[in-house]
Amino acid sequence: MPEQRTAFAIPLPKLYVAKNSGSAEVRIQFNDSKDQFIIAGMDDSHIIDMRQGRETRIYAESITKAYGLSDFEARQMDKVAKSLLKTLDMLEHDLQHSRWDRCLYLDAFFPRFMQAYYYLYCAARNSGIALPRSCRIPDDSFDVSLSSLKSDARIQCWRMSPEHVIKFRIIIKELIYQIKRWQKSELQNPKRNPDQAGNSKFEEAYGIFVKMYFCDKPPPKLPEKGEHL
Repeated sequence: MPEQRTAFAIPLPKLYVAKNSGSAEVRIQFNDSKDQFIIAGMDDSHIIDMRQGRETRIYAESITKAYGLSDFEARQMDKVAKSLLKTLDMLEHDLQHSRWDRCLYLDAFFPRFMQAYYYLYCAARNSGIALPRSCRIPDDSFDVSLSSLKSDARIQCWRMSPEHVIKFRIIIKELIYQIKRWQKSELQNPKRNPDQAGNSKFEEAYGIFVKMYFCDKPPPKLPEKGEHL
């Protein structure tokens, strides 16, 4: 029998991945809108839902600048980051209070988001290696199901190791901190450097988070505890 799940509102947007000739584009749909935002390696687009039909706006990128975030990409990545922050904060609190029923419910949705987020970040950076390859989650690692035995086994892995949960909470807090720094330095910064090729601190923290979420072998060293923890 699957373990008990407790439903709650998850703020993550819907991400849909389409792969073409080795590259990928990701369609984003936020929960409060019917509009769609498409992030690709090169030109991006915004599909606007109107009463008369749909209008598509194209945001072109030059091949020499596609590795950086355009203003359009930065706005969409910031909105995704805000939803991810809310979800991470809920997960950390649920781990702190051993709310395994909520962790199980989240696991029916979060792994699929993380799988698509890998392609979203890589498409925005126009690079297949913008995130660590360990963040490229295979299909057989999860089920989109509220009765998944894979979810049961994953959360049981967390429950059986208090040390893992402590380290997991630390890396969640570190990831939250790095996302906020990334927002300040690039996503929300009108004076940001458009030639910036990535955020290594965020990428490193996110890579460790994914490993620990899926109960892979813990990294040998977590980020040192700072004032933000």
